[in-house]
Amino acid sequence: MTYTELELIAESKKGHVNNVKLYEYLDQARKEWYHFCILLGVEAVAVHIGVDYKKEVFQGDKLFITTTLERVGNTSFTLTQKIIRDEQELVVSAESVLTTIDRKLRSKVKVPDEIRSMLIKESLLDAKLFISTT
Repeated sequence: MTYTELELIAESKKGHVNNVKLYEYLDQARKEWYHFCILLGVEAVAVHIGVDYKKEVFQGDKLFITTTLERVGNTSFTLTQKIIRDEQELVVSAESVLTTIDRKLRSKVKVPDEIRSMLIKESLLDAKLFISTT
């Protein structure tokens, strides 16, 4: 399955990183998917996000976030996300359902075949490469 990766250092003024900040990190890690959909002529919007917080995160923790295409339906697709601390400890897991919409009409449309085909690929999504190869 196709996936994206993001590395960052946790930031907090109080030492403990608030769960809302971790949620923001998950959103930041989905940006490549949002951008890719726009390149395909549709917009992806979140319709459901479920997050499980497993461990505390602290200021300065090195975090690694993977976002993987898990399922594709008719007008939506599901991404699973994991935040790993120090390349070994799962601290957050999440599932995000995104629906694809027409950017002008703001109504649901079929998920582009380019996304559907990513279910059978084991590769890193790089929207910049898509621009140069299409």
